[in-house]
Amino acid sequence: MGFMSYCSHDPSAAMVEVTKDADGVDYRFIHFEEGMLSRRKKSYHFPTRSIKACLDYFGITLEQVTSVTTDFMDTESFTETSLNYRHLIGDYIRQNLRLTDGQISKPIHHHLAHAIGAWVGSGFKDTALLAIDGLGSRQATHTIFSANDGNINQIYSQTTPGIGALYSLVTQLIGFKAGEEGKTMGLSPYGLKLGEQFHYPNIDFQRHSLGYSCDFSKVISRSPNLGLLTDFDITQYGNTDLYNDYRAYLAYNVQKELEEVLLYLAKEISKNTGHKNLCISGGVGLNCVANELLARSGIFENVYVMPDSADSGLAIGLAFHGVRESINQSEWTILLDKYKHPKFSPANAINTIFSKTLSKLPWQGIELNRLVDEIQEHAVIAIYDGGFEYGPRALGRRSFIANASAVNMKEILNLKIKHREAYRPFAPVCLHEDFSTYFISSHLNHEFMSYAVATTELAKTRIPAVVHHDGTSRVQIATEDCGIVFELLVEQKARTGIGVLINTSLNDNDEPIVFDPLDAFSCFLRTNADILVLNDKMLFRKDIASQVEILKASIKVETDERNALRFKESLEFLLKEKVSGLNYHLSSYLSISNYSKIHRTRIRLGRLIANIKLGIVPQFSRLVVSKREVTTVKDILSDYFATPSDISQTVIEINDTPESIPILGDGDLLISYNLSNTLRDWCLLHDDYRPKVLNFYRSSDYMLKRLDPSIVSREEISNLLLKTYEGDLQVSIEDTFTDINEI
Repeated sequence: MGFMSYCSHDPSAAMVEVTKDADGVDYRFIHFEEGMLSRRKKSYHFPTRSIKACLDYFGITLEQVTSVTTDFMDTESFTETSLNYRHLIGDYIRQNLRLTDGQISKPIHHHLAHAIGAWVGSGFKDTALLAIDGLGSRQATHTIFSANDGNINQIYSQTTPGIGALYSLVTQLIGFKAGEEGKTMGLSPYGLKLGEQFHYPNIDFQRHSLGYSCDFSKVISRSPNLGLLTDFDITQYGNTDLYNDYRAYLAYNVQKELEEVLLYLAKEISKNTGHKNLCISGGVGLNCVANELLARSGIFENVYVMPDSADSGLAIGLAFHGVRESINQSEWTILLDKYKHPKFSPANAINTIFSKTLSKLPWQGIELNRLVDEIQEHAVIAIYDGGFEYGPRALGRRSFIANASAVNMKEILNLKIKHREAYRPFAPVCLHEDFSTYFISSHLNHEFMSYAVATTELAKTRIPAVVHHDGTSRVQIATEDCGIVFELLVEQKARTGIGVLINTSLNDNDEPIVFDPLDAFSCFLRTNADILVLNDKMLFRKDIASQVEILKASIKVETDERNALRFKESLEFLLKEKVSGLNYHLSSYLSISNYSKIHRTRIRLGRLIANIKLGIVPQFSRLVVSKREVTTVKDILSDYFATPSDISQTVIEINDTPESIPILGDGDLLISYNLSNTLRDWCLLHDDYRPKVLNFYRSSDYMLKRLDPSIVSREEISNLLLKTYEGDLQVSIEDTFTDINEI
């Protein structure tokens, strides 16, 4: 089994069952995203429901899992990997799982998990791998690997601010939320000519590229408190029409910067490794515009983008790393040949509960001809068909389908169905035989909507609803495994000569893609789709028009009951019979987290000094320190060194730039901006509070591992957790930690 160690914005769990017999090695695989089960997007939940769903699929308990693999942030620990993020309830759940030490594998690098997930899905035995995102283990922003003959080796890892962080920060500067980088990509084409039109200044992101590094430290402060050091003049220009002001111009420029970085890194990787194949994973891999530029650049013969390349897919790489550790190299090579990233889960992965509401509706049998008739009349069809999609894109099993030839269909979908910004594009799904008629690409790797391709002139007139402002489309080529969507395409092609439809995910704005029939019907009611296809039957809105409000109330009761039951059953299945107290955990972790944010420099330097005192790390000869940190570091060292002269000889001051670093000798230690920009916070409190670093380091470590001497029943804790953001969709993380005393 694999799941992220710390609490992610996109939590998930995956499990692989490996079997061996006389014929060799084989596998079964399952993967669940927590948001689909908890119904909260960007949840920061612990994947409690996903873990149980994996176990249910294989019919086993947690005690029967051979190994559990996680990643880490700073410290290779299962229970506590970092002091640098807010401690969430997931830390508590993880520490109280029914797992033994023998089941828990050594945590692996976040980017290695990304890379393995892409490697197994690619089918390449020999390949270069680029894991690139906002932030990974030990503050890495992108990491490069080489895979040969079943082995994978790290070549390089950048730990200064990278393009993923820049793109995310600019996204938030524009006014979108964290995690809404797709909106920036969708907005970017509108900014193409605005610089010239409004005389906007050129934007310089001050990238420093050298070898495998693309560093943006001159405009981004250090993680874990990532932040822009400049607003790129955005406050000097009025925010009026999103499509025609500086925000679109900024989106266009940061998108171009990302494309340049990806092409630059690809050239460096190709030149230095000699690989003909490249695998992309990490959040940046969701940028379908940049992916297509890379694919058609010819730098590599083959480019594979992991469909579920963001953190929601990380569990896949973690689970398969556990497989690598449990089989030999030849068996691993066989699995590389056998495994292909699946599009859809098995239908029996969904435990469908009986619904009184759904059972009383006027369902009809599927009629393809009638559905195509409705599409031609501009009806919008919600489709729920068997198992759910693996990855963030709707591929036909959880989709809204509509007429791509209708000029105003994009506006209809944005206003009537998706309730989102009008500029955001909708994707086409097409038959293989129609691809070259409407789309232009150097490859046909379009089963997962991972690439935004150019469109033909014919596409702009025949299927205008799926052509974006810049003349591109994020296209999917449908195959027979797409179920009824494929059948509708075939039927429409026979009728109209056009084998293309709009395909967008079955969810309302700001909610996860629907998981089970209750979710599908709830979404159908809340949006204004005309028809719901639910596996082998269909329902017309006009047939329930007079009951919609009553049905909304009824289905909400059922979904609320299901959500609560799903979470409570998961806790009962996974937690120990007796667990530590929750309130003590929350208050302790909040105190530790708040303290670490202010005194992070003391903690990190204290870790070093503690290890020196314990004989784990040799005594350093000199500390090479940047100017912005030198005062703080000298002051901390004064607690441990006898005289000021000792300190002045020990600390070498440099500018806060890579170019100023001197030649380092044996015993020299560089402490530059990698410590973090939170030194400022420590300096503000310097005169008032100066604990011994070594003592604080030891005491905080003790608190983290021995949080609560009391023991509480699992049932009591389950009832408490149901009141927090982990179990109640109406409660936020901030609410939970503000109202600790009420839990």
